[in-house]
Amino acid sequence: MTGQLPAGADTDALDTALRVLSALNVKADPNPVDVTKLRSLCPSLSGAALDELACDVIQQALRSRRQTRKNANAS
Repeated sequence: MTGQLPAGADTDALDTALRVLSALNVKADPNPVDVTKLRSLCPSLSGAALDELACDVIQQALRSRRQTRKNANAS
């Protein structure tokens, strides 16, 4: 994990990363807005390939969701 998503960004980040990966999967160009959003969510991987970047954002989003559920269960 190379960074941390902003609070509450996990759902939007997942949606964006999945759209980029879906486009790459069918050998299409991802929406430039989605690419810019992914790069802003994970600036430490700015030079990474899009699939690597999207996978990292997905991992961060899932980790954020797990932590949110854990915190809710602890309350």
